[in-house]
Amino acid sequence: MTKKQTLIFLILFVFNCSTVFSQTGLVETVYFKSNSYTIDKKYHKILDRIAQQLSSDTFGYLKIFGYADTLGSDEYNDILSGKRAQAVYQYLLSRASFDTTRVYLTWIGKSADAYDLHFPSAHVQRRCVDVWVTFNRKPK
Repeated sequence: MTKKQTLIFLILFVFNCSTVFSQTGLVETVYFKSNSYTIDKKYHKILDRIAQQLSSDTFGYLKIFGYADTLGSDEYNDILSGKRAQAVYQYLLSRASFDTTRVYLTWIGKSADAYDLHFPSAHVQRRCVDVWVTFNRKPK
């Protein structure tokens, strides 16, 4: 089994195990400009709403998946997608107090093998971060 296949297996395993107890979820996407990991201000309202949910007693898990487009080298895009995922995570941490042991943070670079790892409309090969919050029960 290659490193990439092992990574995909682990992501699928963690994802499947962590969502068994959740009944509902919230998925949002934050897009980035080319070669950037700076969060555009137009996404602050969305992330602030997510941060508010993370502070609630309904919060289950936070999953953050970073991506890059197909331009540039694999190494560059891996680093860039990681910085994007970290930027979103740090933004949420600065806005809310939540259990960080319930966070799954990963970045996939530009890998086409990552499609459908976490939900059917995954944004592989896009300059974005998908944020998925699962809840133990439906939030109010």
